[in-house]
Amino acid sequence: MKKLFTFNKKKETVEESSAKRSIMLRWAFANTVFCFITFTLFATLTYQLTISSFIKEEQQLLTRSMDSVEEVLEKADAPLNSSNLNTYIEATSKIQNGESEGMSLGSIIGTRKAFYIYDLNHKLLYSTNRHTFGFQNQANNEMKEIRGENPGYLVQRKIISKSTGQVVGYLQAFYDTTTYHRISNLLLIVLLILEIVALIVAQLIGYFMANYFMKPLEKLYQGMQEMANDPTNDFEPIEIQSGDEIEELAHVYNDMMLKMKAYLEQQNRFVSDVSHELRTPLAVLDGHINLLNRWGKNDPEVLDESLQASLDEVDRMKKMLEEMLALARLENVDLSSEELDCDVGKVCNRALKNFQLLHDNFEIVLDNRLIYPTHARISENHFEQGLRILLDNAAKYSPDDRKEIVITVSEDEQFVITSVSDKGIGISEEDINHLFERFFRADKARNREIGGTGLGLSILARLAENYQGEIEVNSELGLGSTFTLKFPKIK
Repeated sequence: MKKLFTFNKKKETVEESSAKRSIMLRWAFANTVFCFITFTLFATLTYQLTISSFIKEEQQLLTRSMDSVEEVLEKADAPLNSSNLNTYIEATSKIQNGESEGMSLGSIIGTRKAFYIYDLNHKLLYSTNRHTFGFQNQANNEMKEIRGENPGYLVQRKIISKSTGQVVGYLQAFYDTTTYHRISNLLLIVLLILEIVALIVAQLIGYFMANYFMKPLEKLYQGMQEMANDPTNDFEPIEIQSGDEIEELAHVYNDMMLKMKAYLEQQNRFVSDVSHELRTPLAVLDGHINLLNRWGKNDPEVLDESLQASLDEVDRMKKMLEEMLALARLENVDLSSEELDCDVGKVCNRALKNFQLLHDNFEIVLDNRLIYPTHARISENHFEQGLRILLDNAAKYSPDDRKEIVITVSEDEQFVITSVSDKGIGISEEDINHLFERFFRADKARNREIGGTGLGLSILARLAENYQGEIEVNSELGLGSTFTLKFPKIK
């Protein structure tokens, strides 16, 4: 009968996540502060650029208007006075209005600009506005800001006659900024309202975005909390597919929990196995000791028999505990370790020599079919341990007239293959499905003369599982068995 056991099933991992409300609030607050600073800088810059551009443009218009008025007034060859000024004012009106007739200079320049003409004695000769500022002692063409009820900019310059080169009067111009202040205040209010609205929107968006991004963390937190409240619960993987660091964190947590659960199960299984398997030898010891205590110590024959039986049971318990500890240590293996490199042919040669030292009455043959030295992804110690288990089993279950063992080493595309064949008692079809169960021993091997604990093949199965290998069993009752180990090959 041929049976294939595969142990290359990869271990699953789980995920989980959690988040705290305080993080969401801090995230939303930070987003609001960032938006506030950004929008404030943007609004301030926009406001200043708009206002300064507006003022600069109006000042240039005022200067050009003064140039037009001055161009006519500087034609005067005598100081300006109330009698000769009207001639130039009319000419100035025509220039300002594009040669239009019937319009005064004041109606042409509008309500926001005003012109004032002074004679050499600083007496006001002409004004386009009822509100006057009087002659100012300021530098020529200096732009002076006026504050108060009539805010604006005041410019004053000398009027120099082109014909005489003498000062004939003074021209003063005023630009009223009342409308400008009203517009600037309105713009400022609009920007403030927009900023408040933007802050509210940013707060809401920040909160909902934080809530969205924190959902995986909330999930992880809930899972952790459930496990912390009751560590005995079954661990269920938490699926997080956020594609970021939270997903990686969940993977790490899941791996950690799986390993922790595996360790706990290992401990529970170890305690259960020890308590179950030690009951029989302890009962035997207890029976022999009670027998000696009652009357057997006075009978030399009974005394020798009981002592020898007790020593056998102690030795059996010692071997059992050693194998159970070895099995417990094999629960987890780091497959990324650089030490997982085994020269199969070399280890088989070493195991064969060691076996022959202990069993010199066996004929053992190594059939090495490897063309080149081939390496398997397993530690040398563990590979040798598995091979030694198979050799020991072959020796135990081989009758005296068929003490022959063959080790065959070969390879395929994926595995390094090691087979141990014997001509022993074989395994029945009923028993072959239970070979790798702990403490299982086939019916014909239950007599205490053969010995053993029933843990050897369990250790072998754990080796194959940890190293993603396979075990194949081919056996015929009464004719012998072949155990084939397959471990991934290092290419």
